[in-house]
Amino acid sequence: MEFHAALRELETLVETLEREGDERALLLLELVDAIHRPGLALLADGRTEEEAAQTLLAMYDLVEVDERILAEEALDGIRPYVESHGGAVELLGVDDGLVRVRMSGACEGCAGSATTLRRGVEAALREAMPTFRGVVDEKPTPDGGDLLQIELRAPVFVRVEAGPEAGGLRTVLIDGMDVLLARVDQELYAFRDGCVVDGLPLGNGRLSADGVLVCPWHNCAYDARSGKRVDDPEAPGMAVLPIAVDEGGGVRVAVGTA
Repeated sequence: MEFHAALRELETLVETLEREGDERALLLLELVDAIHRPGLALLADGRTEEEAAQTLLAMYDLVEVDERILAEEALDGIRPYVESHGGAVELLGVDDGLVRVRMSGACEGCAGSATTLRRGVEAALREAMPTFRGVVDEKPTPDGGDLLQIELRAPVFVRVEAGPEAGGLRTVLIDGMDVLLARVDQELYAFRDGCVVDGLPLGNGRLSADGVLVCPWHNCAYDARSGKRVDDPEAPGMAVLPIAVDEGGGVRVAVGTA
């Protein structure tokens, strides 16, 4: 559409919306203005490298968006989820598709929470960045020296049969590994099946309503959500495995990475 014709059409549309009081449409126009106005001001000032200017240019495919901007936008989208689980994620830098982050909070505690949150961060980055190659979690070393880099490799998920009913346990074999599935409060969790004492299976154990799994062989008590020992917090717990449940109820568990 020719520029002046489009301008007249827009003015007519705005007048109609104001007259009809369509609040959603008016909000849409306000949002468009909130995005365009600061970007145009920066472009007019020659500050094309600023985030708002880069974002505006990218909306019209006029410039290739900086990888860091794409990564930051992806993390902004996943942060509410991470923070709702007691975690935090900070962008440290992007180098040729490799995103460097620092994850803290719940990401440093329960192994199951850490795996789930890191998987969500990687998925968000992969979707937002065409050049995405991987994500590295950088943590300070205990002596305060150089950063320790931990590559967050992508878990490889394998579909399994439906999990147990609420309050139940089920053992499945995945790529030669016995995996224990536990359902607590409608949520499904997965672990390497084996008591930490001697590796005997836990599938015949007792699962209480509050999520405590008792070993049928030694009466060890585990938290069926985190894998941690309840009876002896200092003792090692069950190894947590990443798990995903799709909208149709299908269950996938990862026992390896790629």
